[in-house]
Amino acid sequence: MLRADSTGKELRCRLDALWLELAICATVDDRLSGWMSDHDADVLAALTAEGEGAAVRRLAAPGTLPLTVLGGARGIDRSRRGAGNLRVTVFWPGALRGHIAPGQAGGQLRHGVPHTAPGPECRCPRQTCGGIIPTPYCPEHGSAAEPVMAWHSGGGIRCAALHGR
Repeated sequence: MLRADSTGKELRCRLDALWLELAICATVDDRLSGWMSDHDADVLAALTAEGEGAAVRRLAAPGTLPLTVLGGARGIDRSRRGAGNLRVTVFWPGALRGHIAPGQAGGQLRHGVPHTAPGPECRCPRQTCGGIIPTPYCPEHGSAAEPVMAWHSGGGIRCAALHGR
């Protein structure tokens, strides 16, 4: 897991025997649990205690697309079973989750739902949720046009709800 503090300093945390539980409702938390050393758990706890918490930039699990969390991790639960390492759970609001943009640029993948239907000159990739990913060269939605859109995270809970309609 790659974590970043408020200054942008990155920390890689190794969680063994991972368990990722993704919320299906925007009011429930996403959770990531695993085993880690005492030192890593202390550093992770310090990062999440900095006010709004440390940002989860990228999260990958087998069989899923890479995810990003727009807000910070809200907390950390720790429990010790026996004389071994700690069982650590990091959680954040499920409504903040979305996919990472494909390619080298990375970053958050955002879908814009235009308030008017895209015209025939629009070259922006259409999404199953009804949104588009604006391209800079599109005459209707590019950087020169700056249209009014409702934004949401691609692959997040809001995107899935719009896709279901």
